[in-house]
Parts: sequence; structure tokens; C-alpha cells
Amino acid sequence: MKHLTLIALLLLLLTTSTFANLLANSGFEDPITSDGPPFVGSWEGFNGGAGSSSGNSTLMPRSGLQSLGLSILNTDNTFAGAFQDVSGLVSGTEYTFGGWHATPSSPLDLTVEVRIEWRDSVSNSEISRTPNSTPVPSALYSPFSLTATVPAGADTARLVYAIQTFTGGPSNNGIVYVDDMSFAVVPEPSTIALLGVGGLALVARRRQRA
Repeated sequence: MKHLTLIALLLLLLTTSTFANLLANSGFEDPITSDGPPFVGSWEGFNGGAGSSSGNSTLMPRSGLQSLGLSILNTDNTFAGAFQDVSGLVSGTEYTFGGWHATPSSPLDLTVEVRIEWRDSVSNSEISRTPNSTPVPSALYSPFSLTATVPAGADTARLVYAIQTFTGGPSNNGIVYVDDMSFAVVPEPSTIALLGVGGLALVARRRQRA
């Protein structure tokens, strides 16, 4: 049991302090905005007008008191979502954008889109973007993630989670809740190995003392 506790502490170090979540308001406990830039340090909600919405919700949080609630109600060719910019990135570095989502809608007749838009903060322009990932939420919260490398010329990531009905049908209807989002650097294999060796050394030391 003591050995398992040491390993658990090592994993906690790996996932929290060493490779910190760079997103603000990752659990949507604070209100999202819809008032334009700046987009660093807060979530900006967006939607396609009547029949679609994006905002904080208390109905189905995974943790805390709130989540992000996105809905499209029987409306064709519309969208809703939220995004946040993270600046100060270095080209060539790999990051993972992820979180948890769920839906009470059965069937869920819309498409989820998750992407990273790489931007240059100096020119305020987009350099490139990842292809859309299209994870499908279930009735219970399930994880999703997207890993990509910062391209040359980019220093900012615009992290987007959206739903849309451009490719749906026939009802184009549904609600999705999103919570506990994260954006963090992917550890180098050598770093993981070093932490693993450290963990094994701790276990060996405990055995010698037992």
C-alpha cells in the first residue's frame, strides 16, 4: 500500500505541478464572456443566433457548481461554442487540449468540433489550425483530447470547443455540457523516464528501510 501511495504521489506531480494547466477558468465556475477581445485569460462564448446558445450552466457539472452548456434547438445550419487564447507559446512544442463532455440528448443530432487555431499575437492573425476533431459525447461524462505541435510563426493557441448543425439532420437538435478543460505541454519522454526512475528509487528505499 505504501508503494502504491508513492506512485500515486509521483503521478500527481507529473499531472499537476510539473506540467500545469494553462487555461483560466478551466471548470467554468466563473462567467464566460461574449464581449470581444481580449481572449487571453477567459472563455469567450459564441453562437449563431436564434435557436443556439452558449453559457454557464448549473444543470450538469462534472465538478464544482457549473459547466459550459451548449445547445441547438431544432435549428439547421447554426453553431454554438466557446474559445480561449493561451499566449507565450514556443514553436516546436507539443501541447494537449482536452476536457470532459456529456449530453442528456438522445439522440444527439449535431456535430461536436474541437480544434486548435495557431495564431501570431503580433500581427493578430491565424497561422494555421488543426483539423477538427469530432468526439461524440455520451450520457455520462467522457474525456476528449487533441494533441498538436505549435507551428513556426505562432505564439498563441486559440482553443475551440463547438457544436454545429451544418452536417447534421434530420432534427438538428441537442444539448452538450463541457467541464474540466485543460491545455498543457506534453512531457518529453526523457522527463517521464526520469520521474519514473525517481519513483522506483523511492520504492526501493522504502523497501530497504522496511
